Amino acid sequence: MSVSAPSVCASNPLLPFDLAQRRRDTAPGTSLGALADALARELDPLQRADLDALIPREKARLTRVGGRCPVHGTYLEFDPWQPHHHHCRPCARDYIAPEHDHWWAMGAQLWTAERAVHAAALYALRGDPAHRELAERVLRTLATRYRQYPNQDNVLGPTRPFFSTYLESLWLLNVCQALALLEQVGADTVGSLVRDELIEPSAALIAEFHEGRSNRQVWNGVAVLSASLLLGDVGAATSQLEGPDALPTLMRTALGPEGGWYEGENYHLFAHRGLWYLVQAMTAQGLALHDDVVARYRKGFAFPFSGLLPDDCFPSRKDSQYRVSIRQWRIAEYLELGYATTRDDLLAGLLSRVYDGRVTRASDARARSTGDAERNEPPMYLTRASLSWRALLMATPEPPPRRDWTPTSASREHEGLAVMRRERGRVFVGLEGGGDAGGHGHPDALALTLQADAARFLEDPGTGSYVDRSLFWYRSTLAHHAPLVNGASQGVEPAAVLNFEERGGAGWMRKRALIAPQVMATRACIVLDGYLVDVLEWTAPESVTITLPVAAGVARGAVGGCGSWSAVTRAGAGGEEDGFGFLREAHAASLIGSHAAWAHSLEGRAARAWYAATGATRLVHADCPGAPGHPDTTRLLVEATGATGRIVGVWSWAAPDDIAAVDTVILQPSAPVVAVVTTRCGTRAEHSAAEHGWHIALLAAGSRSSIDLEGPIEQKPVPITAIPSAPLAVPPRVVASGHSLTLGEPQYVATEEPYGGSNTPTARVTMRREAHAVVVELRVTTGHSLVSVGGRAEAVPDNPLDNEPVDVNADSLQWYLGNPDEDHWSASGIVALLPDGGVRHTPLVTRWPTEVQGAGMARADGWDLTLTIASDALPSGALRVNLTINERPAWRERRRGQLRLAGGGFRRYIAGARETAAACLVVLR
Repeated sequence: MSVSAPSVCASNPLLPFDLAQRRRDTAPGTSLGALADALARELDPLQRADLDALIPREKARLTRVGGRCPVHGTYLEFDPWQPHHHHCRPCARDYIAPEHDHWWAMGAQLWTAERAVHAAALYALRGDPAHRELAERVLRTLATRYRQYPNQDNVLGPTRPFFSTYLESLWLLNVCQALALLEQVGADTVGSLVRDELIEPSAALIAEFHEGRSNRQVWNGVAVLSASLLLGDVGAATSQLEGPDALPTLMRTALGPEGGWYEGENYHLFAHRGLWYLVQAMTAQGLALHDDVVARYRKGFAFPFSGLLPDDCFPSRKDSQYRVSIRQWRIAEYLELGYATTRDDLLAGLLSRVYDGRVTRASDARARSTGDAERNEPPMYLTRASLSWRALLMATPEPPPRRDWTPTSASREHEGLAVMRRERGRVFVGLEGGGDAGGHGHPDALALTLQADAARFLEDPGTGSYVDRSLFWYRSTLAHHAPLVNGASQGVEPAAVLNFEERGGAGWMRKRALIAPQVMATRACIVLDGYLVDVLEWTAPESVTITLPVAAGVARGAVGGCGSWSAVTRAGAGGEEDGFGFLREAHAASLIGSHAAWAHSLEGRAARAWYAATGATRLVHADCPGAPGHPDTTRLLVEATGATGRIVGVWSWAAPDDIAAVDTVILQPSAPVVAVVTTRCGTRAEHSAAEHGWHIALLAAGSRSSIDLEGPIEQKPVPITAIPSAPLAVPPRVVASGHSLTLGEPQYVATEEPYGGSNTPTARVTMRREAHAVVVELRVTTGHSLVSVGGRAEAVPDNPLDNEPVDVNADSLQWYLGNPDEDHWSASGIVALLPDGGVRHTPLVTRWPTEVQGAGMARADGWDLTLTIASDALPSGALRVNLTINERPAWRERRRGQLRLAGGGFRRYIAGARETAAACLVVLR
């Protein structure tokens, strides 16, 4: 049966397209018509489904277990039709648990909202009343249920159906797009209900929570802008487009000159998709961005692909997921939208690559899509019919022309990745370091990456679950092939790009970074055909121990040039984020030859490596976590000591019968010529630093020649300041020992619920300084009886929600001590009062050894606590102190708020037990 398209063709306030022309472009038999047909087929089961079973009645919930395989740690597949059976592809089995159901609720909300947009788009283009009915039915159900979800127990910002604000923003944006499409063709039977019961209250809630320069704020802002345009609220729409906190300002400050979002490829792809919605809405409204911002936005479509690995995956830099393939429908659609915007031949070439049919596996990922909160899928067979409603409405009518594309070397000075490629892109050598990536950055300046085809000899493991303890490993310097000092992960200083020059057969890149206070390191990577030379140098005011991870997955017995291995306990500087607590079966051996050497084979490729260092050098070998979702592996570390020094290495990946294969290596880290490399063809190359850059003296067949590499980089990266975890409401002040303070509304930090009404906690605090101890006396009034997580003082229960100490979600006290002239805490812990009057203490920072004793009493409306923190390391003078009191009513799962000695007046999420030393009081002796 044929149906006719609706006759009303009003303009769309969110998307700038000609509806009449688009109907012709998507007619049956056209390129995009096949996409429309595929989307229509996927909606057929939903038209007959009971929405009550598909749209959750309970709020989504984040836990450590939910949505992840207990064996592999990878995401379970989302199936909208299976709310209680959750499949793991590696296990080939389903898992059943309430925590998985609560995670499923997040995907189900997003999935149904996106189906409303699919149906509305198809109705606008094809006019099938069944699609209109489906879109309206979904929107009506979502609107009638919205206020039933509690704005409580959230992880990151206020929200009703979800646990984080940005998820509600994605959801609201889909609702707005669906309603705008329906009303564009005169279907407005649910408009009033959806505006009043969903769009208006949801937009108001989202607008309460501004996330600064985070990628999430793009979506928050775009959702509020879209809602405001549909509500006709000019003031609210203007606030998203003008001013220091507006979206165009965010684009100007967060997109670098290369077009890249400062938080890395993963968050670039996420944020840039959100910016696409912004640009479409502004175009639909006849508004324009500044030319410089437009240029950066347009460059941004190609930006992440300059760092593509040889196996068609993005590098797992910063907080990226591991092995994200470009052969997914969402990446193909991103390229299609980029090509429609720019007509860039590079994007056409990338589309030719993802559409080349080399992967034969079909996928139903698009049918399980959860909007822009997409999960990564294995590589899949792709055509234009694999895309979604965005391409249906906004891609070019005809497919982009076929183009050849081969990745090339590139230096992204501002964002932080330098890449040298060999063998027509089959070999990737990367050097890390650039601007600060904010809260999603890793302490991995000067990390080295080496991949040949699919063989990942030196790789970045990315990040696993944000709520699992393993996050501390993946965010440690030790998890990367980057240098660290005295067992502590690097700080957050940006790196400077000093040199980058590529000549095809030879090139080099050199970066410098402050990897610890007053410790400056420089790493140069000289890349030729078949091998590279790696040179790390450092200077410090006193002798330090430099640890450099130089290999992964290599057995101890495969390492030559060292003495016998002995078991050791290799401790870090004391923080969990240093990574050493994740090492097992650690063994050390002294370097006794001129260098250590080993061979390594992976994925059909073989490589060899040689390393040496100045001064006394030892090797450490240990078991450690593998990449997320993969088995444990090993790390080989080179450790060298000195106020200055140098570590020199050579990696060779050329096949043994290749004339570029390395035959012999001589390493001389203390000499001007640091490495002498002879290849199979008999060419001898002497590598040394030179005033102009790098000098390679060559001797081949009795003839001498040389290569001089320069490429100085004048432009320095612009440091990007991370978003502070909380503003400081009051300046630090001096408090005399024994003086009492009352904490109330000015010191309150809220989550969803503001101070007032039934939420008026107070605390009376007295701090007393003794010779080798600090005594804290608290009388906390919360209006409810004590909430304790349970357990005994000796046994700290596991936190089922996230990787934070379990007692952050109890009535508890967080304490912090340090020197007034230092920017870090020297001792801290969290203390929970137990029902029997005893306390459970969990240490957090242990630079000063402490002994903590306490006792208290639960009251009907609060609790009392006396705590003694004793340490012989306490300074005799002034002491930096902060106290944070957590408060949680029994009806909540997570804490409701905090009373902070350092001041309040703001909202806080996911801070756990972390407090900056800058926010403190100073207690006099």
